[in-house]
Amino acid sequence: MSIRVYRGPHRDTGGPTFGFRTIPWIFFALGLLGTITWPIIPLDRQDSLTFFIILFLFIASTSHAFVWWGMAWAATFMVVSLGISFSVLALNSATGFIFGEITYTYRLGLQLLYVPIVAPLIWSSVTYFAIVISRRISRSTYMSPLSAAIAATGLLIAVDGLFVKAGFHKWLTLAEQPAIIGLSPVKFQVVSFVIFLVMMILSGQNSKNDRYSTRMPILLYTWLLLFIIFCAQFLIDNVTNFVIPIILMSYVLLIFVYKTIKER
Repeated sequence: MSIRVYRGPHRDTGGPTFGFRTIPWIFFALGLLGTITWPIIPLDRQDSLTFFIILFLFIASTSHAFVWWGMAWAATFMVVSLGISFSVLALNSATGFIFGEITYTYRLGLQLLYVPIVAPLIWSSVTYFAIVISRRISRSTYMSPLSAAIAATGLLIAVDGLFVKAGFHKWLTLAEQPAIIGLSPVKFQVVSFVIFLVMMILSGQNSKNDRYSTRMPILLYTWLLLFIIFCAQFLIDNVTNFVIPIILMSYVLLIFVYKTIKER
């Protein structure tokens, strides 16, 4: 007697069907279009567009996880990433102990326990794309979570810097806990890395590691790097504050390209 285990919408010949594969790409395209439009739309509409960009990219990551990794892993990942990130952010908002004191505005919409509901969505999306990318970099039980944590931390620090400049939140303890180079306290940067590392380990190791499943995540990660560089240079006019996250993200991309070329 054999038992079939459902692992998502895959064909018997291998890999998800074309219809399911297009779902993440649709929301990726919507998020991409949003980032292209963001610098040129009126300021009073940028907040709403930012909310939808975050939502589209979260749906892109969630649907990609379901299509390529299966329902069981995707559900487990969402519970881990959303649960840990929201708990940490809510606890920090109440105490200021974990990252440092921070105040959020209501410009990104509804808040729960003084945390914008989109904040955990950012953490979850960043974590997922970092996991997928890191699986192409290394399959090692130790190196894969480590490389994923580096990729996620670099992107999160950059996004946090953009949000600080946009006025979505403000670090009240930045003077007492200065950044190495950036717009968030060094405590936030270090603790975020540790939290990402924990989430990578708890999410488990995936066996899938093919170039088809990583196309959308690596393209999105690359595009976000280019968008961050553009904003830092032309909108904020201060690339110096984003040097470290740009270096971290560029390093991850270079290793990814090297591994991909080497495998061929």
